[in-house]
Amino acid sequence: MQLHILIIRPGAIGDALLSFPVLKALREHYTGAHITLVSNAQVLSLALAFGVADEVGDYQDIQWSELFSSNGTPALQELLQQIELAICWLRDPGGMVERNLRMNGIKRLIIAPGRPPEGARVHVVEYLAKTAGLFIERSQWSAPSLTINPVSSEGPACDYVAIHPGSGGPQKCWPVNHFAAVIERLWQQGRPVLLLAGPADTERVRDLINLVATPPRPEMFKTLTHVPLLEVARHLQPCRCYLGNDSGITHLAAMLGVPTVAFFGPSDPAVWEPVGPCTKVLYGRLLEQVPVNVVMEAIDAFYGLRT
Repeated sequence: MQLHILIIRPGAIGDALLSFPVLKALREHYTGAHITLVSNAQVLSLALAFGVADEVGDYQDIQWSELFSSNGTPALQELLQQIELAICWLRDPGGMVERNLRMNGIKRLIIAPGRPPEGARVHVVEYLAKTAGLFIERSQWSAPSLTINPVSSEGPACDYVAIHPGSGGPQKCWPVNHFAAVIERLWQQGRPVLLLAGPADTERVRDLINLVATPPRPEMFKTLTHVPLLEVARHLQPCRCYLGNDSGITHLAAMLGVPTVAFFGPSDPAVWEPVGPCTKVLYGRLLEQVPVNVVMEAIDAFYGLRT
């Protein structure tokens, strides 16, 4: 009989993506299991494309609020009664989630906070794996290959340096004028730039575009704004290098195997650094103190890794 596993992982895009290596390990541990992932709506198509889930659900859908209800889970009953193992990475201080899941006959149940305890400098992948009863070698932390068709990797597209200047909070962002300086130096080196932006990045991207000069040629500067993450992934895959702040897109670039230079601060990279085969974290409690020259050196070191 096929094992049905339910994973509930609320949180931001980066939080959800960092659970993918653990989902991969669960799939390998429970061969043939059917995995349902309930998480941030923006990552669900990626979970299917990465093959870490067979079925997905948006955690913000009203039916999932029943987990915290004293009136039971009528809208979830049919789904939950198929589940044999549930792993919920969330806080359940009153025990209501556990009560509702057990009332639906789920006997194998793991409920744990979605991040390590305060002060514990343990990477979130290691932490989540441990809560699920797994140990994953760090060399195996990468997510499985993404089964999508990237944009053409021939011609200028494969030479792009992807840049995402935004993040979930301004304190996590390297200054816009520094990003502008990097873009102009890349153009001087003949390297085209792909500028990425989500809905929350509008103001920063506008300021950045106002700061940079006109590109030497139109094809040297391409923008990709407000598109689904699966489309972002298609454009990221062939890029030579990626530069960004502590954000969901940075985690995606690293998981795709794109050589990734990431700014971190004040969040702790020991807990939250991107997972991928080629990453470099530039840490600073005050990110404005990270010099442009240091960033260019990191990009130069990574740019030649992909041919």
